[in-house]
Amino acid sequence: MSGSYFDAERHRGGISGDPSSGGLGKKKVSRMWVIRELCKKKYGTVRPTAIQLNTVIRDWNLNRYTIDGKKRSKEEITKAMQIAYASIK
Repeated sequence: MSGSYFDAERHRGGISGDPSSGGLGKKKVSRMWVIRELCKKKYGTVRPTAIQLNTVIRDWNLNRYTIDGKKRSKEEITKAMQIAYASIK
């Protein structure tokens, strides 16, 4: 349905979360979206291979677990995400 409530809210900037649109203050960005965008930037491919994804994850330190299998803290991942997201812009 083309004239739904969600289309109108997205058009006004209420749902999108983009700070420039006047919507929410912070934009939620998924880790996989950042990884895919970095792959597009580095390799120029729309559908990156698993090797390309793993290379970008390792290069930008976006892994969820350490080498010995411990889960990384949310703060560590957030800091790495901020650096990676800034490089996309």
